[in-house]
Amino acid sequence: MKAVTRPLHHRLAIQAARTLRPVQRLWWRIRRPTVMGACGLVVNAVGEWLLVRHTYMDGWHFPGGGVKTRESVLAAVQRELREEVGVVATALPVLAGVYTNPADPRSSHVALYRIDAYTMDPKPNLEIAEWRFFAPDALPADVGRGPRHRAAELAGTRVPDGVW
Repeated sequence: MKAVTRPLHHRLAIQAARTLRPVQRLWWRIRRPTVMGACGLVVNAVGEWLLVRHTYMDGWHFPGGGVKTRESVLAAVQRELREEVGVVATALPVLAGVYTNPADPRSSHVALYRIDAYTMDPKPNLEIAEWRFFAPDALPADVGRGPRHRAAELAGTRVPDGVW
């Protein structure tokens, strides 16, 4: 999929979000010291993983996001996949693991769900710049820690340690 050409007001909103990110991180550190995230390991018929590039951060990552107040982690991953890339699981997602994210200034944990059965109808949005499927042994150079660590664990070159 090619990157989307965005209208000026979308580009301005994205730039504002990037600029305000340090302030947002400080606020989260003070007001939300513990957070929970949910990501999807969406696997296609040939075993490739769905990764996304966000408009507000660098690199390729699993689609997902934060768990809202009074929302289950499973509901959060289903919502995030639907919002970000139009993925709707046709079978119950399977919990692959729960990880701590030491790079986040907050006490951050991520639940990773594997999704093998799904439909996908992506729509352009402000959050996702691009999405693509990659073979686990051929991830892009700028892949994020989560996918990089999971691929290394799969290949047997990294001992699973619960770290995102």
